Amino acid sequence: MRQLLEAEQFSSVASSLNRAVSGLRTHNGPVMLLAAPSLIGALTIAPIEAAFLDLGLPYRRRFKLESPSEGSWIHVLGPAQDTGPEYFSDPPRLSLGLALVDGLVASSGDTRRGPLTTVAQAHAIAQSLAPEGVRVRRLRPWLISGNWLHSALDTTYDPVFTSLRDLLVEEGSVRIATMPEVPSIELSNTPWIEELALEAVSSKWPELDIEGRARALSHLMRPALSRSTPSTARMEELGWHRVIGPNWDSDLASEILRAARLWKQGSAIAAAHSFVDLLLTTGRAPSPE
Repeated sequence: MRQLLEAEQFSSVASSLNRAVSGLRTHNGPVMLLAAPSLIGALTIAPIEAAFLDLGLPYRRRFKLESPSEGSWIHVLGPAQDTGPEYFSDPPRLSLGLALVDGLVASSGDTRRGPLTTVAQAHAIAQSLAPEGVRVRRLRPWLISGNWLHSALDTTYDPVFTSLRDLLVEEGSVRIATMPEVPSIELSNTPWIEELALEAVSSKWPELDIEGRARALSHLMRPALSRSTPSTARMEELGWHRVIGPNWDSDLASEILRAARLWKQGSAIAAAHSFVDLLLTTGRAPSPE
């Protein structure tokens, strides 16, 4: 895996996160992992917890809407708090907040900014703590899940999502597929697509040439053009750039939808704990019903 903290997108937060990793690695005693009982909170806690488990480091997990007090902790701030990470030593205390960073450099030399989510920062911490950790590696495809859930993709192009997705592809952590190539897919975020129509295209997909595939997929996606949502950027990802992890039969967008259903089945705290437990044991969201 490529070192995330050496990537350009992490340059503005690398110093704080590197100091946090050093402090956490040498700390004697448990570390509190605290986040709101939300999908983003669970997605942020999971990779850090995976690293602690891979290394055998003591920790406690708590999902609550509160600020930490005594002891050592990692506190995941809410999505509206874009303060970036902040680290204090002795004992190690790290607050993770969303940061706006340079995502890509255009051919003109202009930089394009986007959100570096707490999820992405957590994966960087986890990799630095346990670069060879089995659980950390298994969760790698979820690196961009925070950006997928962020509103940036609904309003404009998200350069951080794109650059991190490309990084995952280059290192072999994920592959990109079109919608008809995904064996198990959720269609609730593409309501304009009829299941039978998708099944028909998917069954013929291996026989189609490049031009035929382009026509078939464009026909499936065309009804979305008359809708106010999704945005063009998100529509391209849903149709042409589905992110699939190793040995997955589904894609990341579908996995996130399945995970979100846990919050509709019971309490938010129970859902957050259940989802993190699933990620740590299987690296996947709940199986489709």
